[in-house]
Amino acid sequence: MIENLRMRMMRIPRGFIQLVIGIAVLLWLLQLADATKVLTSISTANSICVFAAAISFITASTMVALALFVSLKRIGIKIQMSDAILASFGGQLLSDITPARSGYFLTSFILNKMDGIPNKSGMACVVTTGAMNFLVKSALSLISLAYFVRVLPISSIIVNSLMAGISILAAGGIGLLTLLWGKRLPRFFEKFEKIPVAGNLINRIVDSLNNLQEEAKKARGSLILVAFLILLSIISNSIALYFISESLELGSPTLLDFMLITPLVSAFNFIPITVAGLGIQETSYVILLGLLGVSTEKAVAFTLVNRLLFTATDMIGLIPLFKIGIKASMLNHAGHERLTGKFGNGRSYEEKIGERRNFQFKPLFEGSKQ
Repeated sequence: MIENLRMRMMRIPRGFIQLVIGIAVLLWLLQLADATKVLTSISTANSICVFAAAISFITASTMVALALFVSLKRIGIKIQMSDAILASFGGQLLSDITPARSGYFLTSFILNKMDGIPNKSGMACVVTTGAMNFLVKSALSLISLAYFVRVLPISSIIVNSLMAGISILAAGGIGLLTLLWGKRLPRFFEKFEKIPVAGNLINRIVDSLNNLQEEAKKARGSLILVAFLILLSIISNSIALYFISESLELGSPTLLDFMLITPLVSAFNFIPITVAGLGIQETSYVILLGLLGVSTEKAVAFTLVNRLLFTATDMIGLIPLFKIGIKASMLNHAGHERLTGKFGNGRSYEEKIGERRNFQFKPLFEGSKQ
């Protein structure tokens, strides 16, 4: 019986379990507060301030997209700014529904399908942007924690939790930089190429790492500008939180408070216990806002509005996702027409599309051929 139960548990998708955990935490927060008062606060929120918060969130996401665009241009990729922004929004939307926001790394896939950008180039720029995002936020988080420890009665448990979150951010940034520029990483994997079963797979991993690092070298000159754009994104996020606070009339938190809170709380988005930090992020907001004198009901209302607005504004990312979905259906149709020869002149529909859009049909990390 225990074995059967274990087998059934293994069949449940991990993402579903993480989503359930996140929802359970949200329900616990609603139970902790007065759910009726929470909903009343949300329903009476100032619509002008909510709209201003939405614009600020879009601005923040656009700054991240521009950071990606800067990296792409630095390595010599010809792409329209609008396409880079849309692709980034698509990746950010996917990050809103994946554990540890890992969905953002699919931005390279979106770039490839939209504009035929080689996956090694797209991934190098996505990882560069992600690394700087982690490092900038971890540095600001340390400053924020040092400030709050001096002015607020924070318990050692909260401090240790925040330090754990900051450590995750710093480790993530260092890890991504190692992936991009760590010369010893491919050499480490090369030691296992002679393993009979996994040798071919390891060989492909080594080739992918070499190709990724080759492209990443070109992006080094964009690091300062990327970091600056990430900083602007954090400031825009902070302004959005301030507008949400004003819409709910929280009272005590200032714009400076939110500028310090934003990088601290973002660390909990990358803990892979729930989907995109669902529930964990909200709990951290409730704790920090509580220390600033905000009631539990108001704090929970704040976190729910923040989550809804943040995700809703990323819905702009549906545009590129629909685009590549339509393109995929066109290519499938092209494959059929190629066999039946309906397009004549010896050319398939796929070739015509490739000529017009310079579309490249290549697998992930194919190597120097890309």
